[in-house]
Parts: sequence; structure tokens; C-alpha cells
Amino acid sequence: MPNNKILIVEDEGIIAMDIRRQLEDFGYDVVATAFSGGQAITLAEEHNPNLVLMDIVLKGDMDGISAAHAISESLHIPVIFLTAYSDPATLRRAQATGAYGYLIKPFRPDELHASIEVALYKHQLEQKLKDSEQWFAKTLHCISDAVIATDGEGNIRFMNPVAETATGLRLEQAKGTGVEQLMTLLNENNRSIIENPVPQTLKSRQVTSMGGATLLVSQSGREFPVEDGAAPILDEDGSLLGAVMVFRDISERRRMEKLLRESEERFHSAFDLASIGMALIAVDGGFLQVNKSLTDIFGYSKPELLQANLQMLTHANNSDNALALRLRQLLADDLPSFQIEMECFHKIVGKIVWTLLSASLVRDANGDPQYFIVQIQDITSRKFAEQQLLYLANHDPLTGLLNREQFQSSLTQALAAVQRHDTKLALMFLDLDRFKLINDTLGHRLGDLLLQAVSDRLRGAVRAQDILARLGGDEFIILLSDVVQIEDAARVAEKTIQLLAQPFALEGNDIVVTASIGISVYPDDGKDSHALLMNADAAMYLAKERGKNNYQFYTQAMTERSLERMTIERGLRHALANNELRVYYQPQIDLASGLATSVEALVRWQHPQWGLVYPDRFIGVAEETGLIVPIGAWVLRSACLQVKEWRDNDGPFSAVAVNLSPRQFLENNLYHTVKQTLAETGLNPAALELEITESAVMQDPEHTLTVLWQLRKLGVKLSIDDFGTGYSSLTYLRQFPVQSVKIDQSFVADIPSDEGCRTLVSAIIALTHELKLNVVAEGVETEEQLSFLGRHGCDSLQGFMFSRPETSASLENDFKVTQFKSQLDRYQ
Repeated sequence: MPNNKILIVEDEGIIAMDIRRQLEDFGYDVVATAFSGGQAITLAEEHNPNLVLMDIVLKGDMDGISAAHAISESLHIPVIFLTAYSDPATLRRAQATGAYGYLIKPFRPDELHASIEVALYKHQLEQKLKDSEQWFAKTLHCISDAVIATDGEGNIRFMNPVAETATGLRLEQAKGTGVEQLMTLLNENNRSIIENPVPQTLKSRQVTSMGGATLLVSQSGREFPVEDGAAPILDEDGSLLGAVMVFRDISERRRMEKLLRESEERFHSAFDLASIGMALIAVDGGFLQVNKSLTDIFGYSKPELLQANLQMLTHANNSDNALALRLRQLLADDLPSFQIEMECFHKIVGKIVWTLLSASLVRDANGDPQYFIVQIQDITSRKFAEQQLLYLANHDPLTGLLNREQFQSSLTQALAAVQRHDTKLALMFLDLDRFKLINDTLGHRLGDLLLQAVSDRLRGAVRAQDILARLGGDEFIILLSDVVQIEDAARVAEKTIQLLAQPFALEGNDIVVTASIGISVYPDDGKDSHALLMNADAAMYLAKERGKNNYQFYTQAMTERSLERMTIERGLRHALANNELRVYYQPQIDLASGLATSVEALVRWQHPQWGLVYPDRFIGVAEETGLIVPIGAWVLRSACLQVKEWRDNDGPFSAVAVNLSPRQFLENNLYHTVKQTLAETGLNPAALELEITESAVMQDPEHTLTVLWQLRKLGVKLSIDDFGTGYSSLTYLRQFPVQSVKIDQSFVADIPSDEGCRTLVSAIIALTHELKLNVVAEGVETEEQLSFLGRHGCDSLQGFMFSRPETSASLENDFKVTQFKSQLDRYQ
């Protein structure tokens, strides 16, 4: 989105330059600077800015108030006055221009920024309101019903053209008069006067309808039947603003009803004797007359159908839209008649009736549409037979899965979809291992039963949006759509292999069957269906060569990557169950005192074969699989137990910081997990700090705010981790009950070489201190970094310069909390 454009009007050059610098720092686009009222008007016409900052006292004959008035009147651009004058006379003149703000010099930059944002937002709202009002007025002028709006006293405020025609008065003539003076309503049966519905609505605040036999008498004395009524107009707080009366002239409909009644006798015999369903249907779709055959087709009685319409019976699909189109073509005289096959609803819920519907239109002598003549035949039995034939043509008769031809068609459609959206899909080519041996030893009948059982299990392995087919023999293929990562296909393949590995109980035989699976991925392994099928088949044969009962990707790199991630996932589950995880601690140094009283808890994995594994290798997999939740809970408990032991035994550290992952933070039971852990370990909540990343904070700020306040009320400290790398809003940061922010180590690392990083880090420290928060810098490794952070008032430090993450035993033996005090004294 382009920056908002601002025009500065200030005859003091130095002040104008200072204001321009402030505005550009805030991200605004200063289009020009004017020094007189006349120049301001000319530049406003030329640049059409979003806002004008106007000094009142200017050089020349025209002051700022006069110039602002001209700009607001002709260009509708919002103006904020910047002036040293606040006397009553000047204020009154400025107020008369409709100014959006009035700042007294000197003012602070944040006051200017706030005034500009408020003015721009207010102008935007006013413009939206103006557009809405214009749209609403045009809409009411276009509708075919008469609309009259009144105030709370029943006096007319608005009439659309239809209402003007009906009443015989224009809005200018009727405005301000009582609605009862504009028209007279009569009972059509006895011609007694009927009370206008508007007063009743204003009194009851309820919708008031006219009776079915109402005549409206206009100012000219013309009478015509009307229907509808009045409704209250209520403000958002429920206060009554007025009423709206809507009515329509139903003379033409009355005439149509009369014609239909006159024709009823003529068609009555033909309708009753017809062997197919017949109906007369009004132009609006309502049934006017039906015969017994039609009631037999749909199961409704004649009175029920006469209260319904054709759309109620038709199935809401493409054929329903086709019917509406053809009826419109009849009305437009584009078709003399038509015939269409349609699904319709039977009275019995869930029962569908297939019909052959034919229709033509009856017009009067003037060519005006009167009603449709519709013939309906029940063709359900024929359609069922056609659908059975179509099913057999597209499906494998043994398993009921899609056959090769239909799968090829589905694959072509899926490829077109992923090409449009630039996404991935995967093909899994599956072949049963040693199926021929089962056929030869147990017979083809049992082999067919096995294929059916395998098909049932495969249906349970795929997602609802995926496509499963049998290509023939013991070959199956699965189309996986919406593949985000190749690991998604690997998981489905592994789940499939595990499902098929379970014995099949068939006619007293426990049959064990395995499968070899080949996987190809679009677009990596092919851009068309032929290439993808061929490469998936090749990958399947590779799986056969590598011992069967496994899956292989077409490319070795994909296979290795998938196996790596799956191995890590299985290993993490084993690590949780077998106590392979370790907590390491890295001290945090207070710059003011030089003491280390707090540590950050960091997880490591002591793998039996790989040795010590760092988080960058397994945390991503833990996040994706959800294992981060139990891992995070374990780390939290272990860290709390360790710090509780240190506090009870005069250990080196008295507080600990524990990271919360985005996945862990969004869990609904996070608050209860923290509360229960503190209760079970006995740790004072003030000794625990929870670090939340910016990405976790901004995923759902409202939910975040609720949970943070719950944790804060426990007495836990809160910190924003990796600050500056996410998308946090300063508004939310100000609202969140956090005590500190942690500058990401990527910024700290570039302090010696990158001026931009130095500027950013100093700004973060200043901003955080302005919000009364502490600042922790992580990744401190050099004297140059330490010197810079010390000069700019960073509160705490963490990094290899002080200590690498160590076990609790190593810290107890080798780390002294006071060892950096003398080194840091020179930065005070």
C-alpha cells in the first residue's frame, strides 16, 4: 500500500524542514512545502495529498484559515492546523473550516503522528459513510416497490420515485408532512378507512402489515390495491429513529389471478385425466394448479403443492440453475418450449425423484407472460439403470475402486488444478508382494477376497480428498492432492505399509501380505500424467529391489530426506519414553551487577548412536508432529525441579527461563500445565520466566493476551524471545504483561560489521526501556558486541563470551556467578 501523501504549509523554512523530517521518519510521503495560502491551494490541486498540515499565519494576503477553507470546500482534503495561536477568535475561525486537528506549537513528534493518524482515519470513515449513503439512496431509487421513510413523529423524510408516482406528490412537496396526510387507506370490502401502519409501528416498535384487501387512495383520487406494511427504524442502541413504509401496487397481479381463475375450468378436465404430472405455474414459480398424477410423483397432497413453488421441489445443483435459465428464456421469448431432465425432492426425506420436465409459456393478448404449462414424467427407474451402467464403466467391478480409465481422467483434472495454484501432488504406486504365490497356493477365489480386503484397508489409509484406484491385478494407485511437503506422502506410505502388514482373516486363513510402494511428486518428477505414472512405477520396482515391504521416492534425495525426518520422529517418541532428552543451562549475566543469577533452559537429545543432538536438527520435526508439546512439558518440569534444588541448597542460580514454542503456546491447557508443574515441583512462580517468540504472540493476539494474563497472575515472569525477527505490533506489545524482551542473536552477531544492525539494536533497547521493560541480548561473543550493548544500556547478556550451555553439574563445579563482575564494571 502506498504511503499517505502530505502537503506542508509553513512559511518558516527551518520549521518546515523539521516537520518534513519528522513526517518522513514516520513513513509519510511529503509531496511539497508551501509558504503562502495561494501556493498551498495551487500545490493541493496539483498533488491531491491525503492531508494538509497548515500554519495559520502565512506570508501574503491569505492566511492559513482562508486557504484551509478553500482546500476543504473545493478538494475535500482534510486539514490539521499547526499554530502558536490559541485565542478564542482564531479557534472559532479554524473550527468553521471543519479542520481535523489543531496542534499548538511547539508539539512533540508523537503528538503530530497521533493527530495525523486520527485525521486520516476520521476522513476515511467520513468518506465511507458518504459513499454508503449515496449507495443506499440510489438503491432505494432503483427498487420497484414504493418506499416512504419518516422521522419519529411520522413526518415524511424520504420518498423514492415509485412512492412519488403512487401518491401523486414529489418528495419536495411532501417532505415534513405527516404520512397520514399523504394518502388514505381503505378496506377493499366495505371501504372503511384503515389506520396507516406507520403510527402503529412508531407506537409498538414492531412491524405492522397491511391487510390483504387494502386500497390506497392517492392525492389525485386514484385507487389501487396494495400490500405490505411498515417497520421501525432503530439506532444501534435501540432508540427509535423513525419508520419505513413499503408497499406495492398489486393491480396487475389481481388481473392475472382473475385470468387464471377464468381459465381453471377450461383446463380442469384435462389436468385430472392426464396420465403424466401437469401443473400451471405462475411466473414467480408458485403452483397455480396441479393434477393427481403430479401429487403421486412427489408424494404431496394437492393443497400442499398449491402452497409451494417449483424451486422447492428441484434439487439445488446445476440442473436447478439450468431450469431457471430456460424459464428466463421462455419469458424472453428466446425459446418456444423446452425439455430437461432434473433431480427433484420427494416428500419422503432423502428420497430423490428423477423427472423429465417439459414447459411452455402462456401469454395474454398483449404478449405479457401469464403462467407456465409444465408436464413432468417420473424417469427414476431409467436414470438408476443409466447410473449403474456409468458406475460399472468407471469402477473396478471386484473392489469398487476407480478403474484405470477413470483414474487417468481424475489425474488429468488434478494436474490442471495444481498447475493453476502452483502446488504439489504425489502418486503412490502400490504392488502387493508375492501375490501370485497366494493365488497359486490358496486359489483365485481367496485371492479375490484378499484384494477386496486390501482395498478396504487402503480406503482407511488415505484422506477424504485423495483418490484411490485399482489398475488391475494386484496393482493399486493413490493420488495424494494438496501435498505441502514430501513427508506428507511418506507418512501415508508408512501408514499404508503398517496397515497391510496386519494379518487378514479370510475363511479360516490368516494371510500376511506386504506391499512395495513407489512415489513420484509433481512437479519434481514429471509435469504430465504419463511421466508421473511411469516414474512412480519405476520407484515401486526400486522398492522391490530393496527388499520389498518398503517405499521409495523416484529420486534418492527425496527418499533420504523423508527417511531422515521419519527416523527423527520415531527417535523422538523413543527419546521421550526412554529418558534420552537432556536439559542444558546457559547463564544470563546482569550488566549492572556483573552477577549471573538466572539461566535459560535448552533441550538436547542424547541419542544412543548419534551422540548429543542439537535442537536445530529435531525441533522442526517436533513442531510439525506435535511432539513439541510433551517435550516442552518435560523441559519445563525438569528446569523447575533443578532451580528448586538450587534455591533450596544455596546453588549458583535462583531463576530459570524456559522457551515456549508456537505449537505449545496454542495448546488450550498451557496455563494448567504451568500451574500444575509449579505446584508439583514447589518452585516459587517468581523464579520462572517463560519466553514466547514473536510468531507465537501474533498468531492469535487476543488468545495470547488472555493466556499471558493468566500466567502473569500465577506470578510467572514473561519475555518476548527473538525480538525483531517477527511481526509484533507495538500496540499489542504495550498491552501484553511482559517484563522483558530478548534481542535475537542474529542482530547481535552483526553489530561489529553492520551499521543497520547497530541502529536497530539501539532502537530496540530505547523502545523497550520506554515501555519500562528489560532487555536481554543473546549470542554475545566478542568484546566489541559487549562494549556496544553496555554503552546503550542493555540490561542482561547471554552468550559464549560468558558460558556455553552446560549441564547443571558442570555449572555447579566450574561456573562462578561473580566471575564477570570486574570485567563488566567498566560498562557502568
